[in-house]
Amino acid sequence: MKALQFSRTGDLSALRQLDLPTPLPAAGEVLVEVRASGLNPSDVKNVLGRFPYTTLPRIPGRDFAGVVVQGPPSLLDKAVWGTGKELGFYNDGTHAGLVIGAGAVGRAALARVRGAHVLGAARGTAAGSAGPGV
Repeated sequence: MKALQFSRTGDLSALRQLDLPTPLPAAGEVLVEVRASGLNPSDVKNVLGRFPYTTLPRIPGRDFAGVVVQGPPSLLDKAVWGTGKELGFYNDGTHAGLVIGAGAVGRAALARVRGAHVLGAARGTAAGSAGPGV
């Protein structure tokens, strides 16, 4: 999987585009293919080292839209979106091709993505596309 990752902080040159192994969801988690990922000021500040609680190495990114590609059959191919304070800080974030989600629940495709709530949409929430290389 292609991802942006940083293993040190201080300046944006710490970001590297890498090929990383596909994340493996545990029981109760889903794997989401990221179709669009936002760039927040907090993502930049994170790489700059303004959040001392961030664990490294880390894939930044908090906001995303995507599609469930692995998990319970009732959630497969569901469009989801999410945001949260743990993504990109304590857990790998959304500036990657895939992100792990946890706690999939029910027909509404409501899932909890490690600190972010995502809601499956009936139609095309994830209308964006991944940029070149990600």
